[in-house]
Amino acid sequence: MTNPTQTPISELTLAQVISLTQVGLIGLKDGSPVYTDKADKAAKAGATKARRQGVLSEVTEFFASPIGQSTKFFSIKPTSGMFAACARAINANVEASREDILWSLKQLEKQGLARQVGIKAKVISDDQRGAYKVPVVVDVSEVNNFQRRWVHTIEASPAEDAPVQDDSAE
Repeated sequence: MTNPTQTPISELTLAQVISLTQVGLIGLKDGSPVYTDKADKAAKAGATKARRQGVLSEVTEFFASPIGQSTKFFSIKPTSGMFAACARAINANVEASREDILWSLKQLEKQGLARQVGIKAKVISDDQRGAYKVPVVVDVSEVNNFQRRWVHTIEASPAEDAPVQDDSAE
């Protein structure tokens, strides 16, 4: 059982083999050292964490971009319904799975940089237009999962071609 991300056991030092054996990542099979299931799970978990950290970085960069700054509401993937146009789909700009984008948003939420909001329709009557619906932001506890959107507080990234001010001794 070898994972492509694992170093072949023959390339490990004796100290590394002993250390990995003591924690249960290497065992013996037919007299030869092999990686255990525990090692495979650890390698997969490490790969997942690395992938998700990359997605988190991409989502943060997207939010700091001009497109991310000009949009108020975000959804993980394209939505339909009455207020679909008011939310930009993150996966249209960040190539990742729904689960990885959601994990990234949850991490940003823990850092205080993003939060979920609910969007409901409010009916307004007008003499000229009659009755029409407008989106209203409400607490997330008041809506179902299809009415949840994300907002962020990440500031815009500085423009690459903006002149850099040098405040050195003049």
